[in-house]
Amino acid sequence: MTENITRKKVMTSLFWAYCENISAQFVSFVVTIVLARLLAPSDYGTIALVTVFINIANVFVSSSFCMSLIQKKDADELDYNTIFWFNFAIAIVLYLALYVGAPQIGRYYNDDFLIVIIRVLSLRIPLSAYNSVQTAYVSNKMVFRKSFFSTFLGAAFSGVIGIGAAYFSKGVWALIAQSISNVIFNTIFLAMVVKWKPKFMFSYERLKKLIGFGWKLLATGLMFTGYSELRTLVIGKRYSTDDLGYYNKGFQLPQFIASNIDSTITKVMFPALSKSQDNKENLVKMTRRSAKTSAYIMTPILFGLAVVGNNVVGILLTDKWLPCVPYMQLMCIVWWLQPTQSCSIQAIKAVGKSDLYLKIEVISKIFGISLLVAAIKIFNTPFSIALTMVFGQFFAMVLYGIYVSKYIGYKLKDQIRDLAIPAILASCMGGIVYLIGILIEKRMIALPVQIIVGATIYVGLSVILKVEEFQYLFELISKIIKRRNEK
Repeated sequence: MTENITRKKVMTSLFWAYCENISAQFVSFVVTIVLARLLAPSDYGTIALVTVFINIANVFVSSSFCMSLIQKKDADELDYNTIFWFNFAIAIVLYLALYVGAPQIGRYYNDDFLIVIIRVLSLRIPLSAYNSVQTAYVSNKMVFRKSFFSTFLGAAFSGVIGIGAAYFSKGVWALIAQSISNVIFNTIFLAMVVKWKPKFMFSYERLKKLIGFGWKLLATGLMFTGYSELRTLVIGKRYSTDDLGYYNKGFQLPQFIASNIDSTITKVMFPALSKSQDNKENLVKMTRRSAKTSAYIMTPILFGLAVVGNNVVGILLTDKWLPCVPYMQLMCIVWWLQPTQSCSIQAIKAVGKSDLYLKIEVISKIFGISLLVAAIKIFNTPFSIALTMVFGQFFAMVLYGIYVSKYIGYKLKDQIRDLAIPAILASCMGGIVYLIGILIEKRMIALPVQIIVGATIYVGLSVILKVEEFQYLFELISKIIKRRNEK
């Protein structure tokens, strides 16, 4: 009975969390297309560089200790307020540190304009302290339907502000306005629908217990974010802002597509798996089902995007952005490997093994940094620096797979098999789609034909070969439609 209720709640939560992500990302994607056509690659390069410091600071207030609230089965009002005030105090300190340190950063990159940008964009940090606890409440209670509209409206309103500023030739300030207003609107709209509100409550005893789990996630988060952003810092220092803009945009396009599914897995599966941490059989089933489903959905999209990259970028962003295509293709590979790793991470965290999570991250990041140093010394090109992400991601996925096989029971051979099946189907699809691109020269004609033919081939092969995940998704969608018709 409990398993059925949990499964039903998980699937409902997955639906609303995915709707939340896809709607917000769709709005952001449209806004990004408009802004990219109006702004120069150097504008994106400048913002990408500054965002590194904001993202590192946000690890303290937006995820690590809030994850402790999600992991705790019986988190109450005192827990939420304790983390909120702790987060807010850290956020103020971090903002002041960046405000004071901005001139040093500007001098290091030989760009005084970075000083004012850092000081303004850093306002996101204290705003995120409130929003992160709201998000933790939604995840813990698994009430993703409530956050759907706030996220969508926040993305829409901030998008209008960003496009308006870009239209009036505000350049990089258009991106800053969009970024800050997004957090403001999202926080305001979420406050209207979420029951939790900050109160003057605090407990040192509760904080100690929550930090006991959260500090390891903080260390891991800092390592992960620092490692992810290290390439941005290197490219920003050694090459032009145009190069950084191409790298950043190449990363964004696959991310817009893949992060919807990946963040949905993270948002829903961690609280769901935490509630099943004492039932190992159910834990393995849920972890594997999530990995297989996300891989089946993401693989054809990412393989397809890598093949039609030139047409997509040329049509949506104009030819000035074509240098970003090689980076985009690399990121498609990186994101293809992500779902299996994400499911492994959520399973490890759900059973309370944050120390193991930290250990794996340390090993994988040391390997990744070694690759990065070698790429700089031997090749010294932006593309070689980006290429290290692919090898680093593959190493991390295998490493997580080994430990998940040992501690959770999801065998490594099963993980590889679950990832390989959709990859084989998508490779067949990609080969035919590539040939279509050669035969049809006009982009506006070639792209829709490639999409239609590619989708038909992937679904057709799934039906012919009776792929389990296709049948599972088909039955799931049929049940949802049937329930709606009955209502």
